Amino acid sequence: MKNKKVIKIGSGLSNEKRDNPPKIGSIITFKYYGLTSKGKPRFPIFLRIRK
Repeated sequence: MKNKKVIKIGSGLSNEKRDNPPKIGSIITFKYYGLTSKGKPRFPIFLRIRK
């Protein structure tokens, strides 16, 4: 995220992507439904790797 917070995303990944996930630090696109009380995205869903 732009604010340097680290989040974990598991939803939205195909079985192939689960076996070979994007490298840590990769820039990805994801959607989410609001923020938690700690400012993290609620229910993040992986969409794609940005290039």
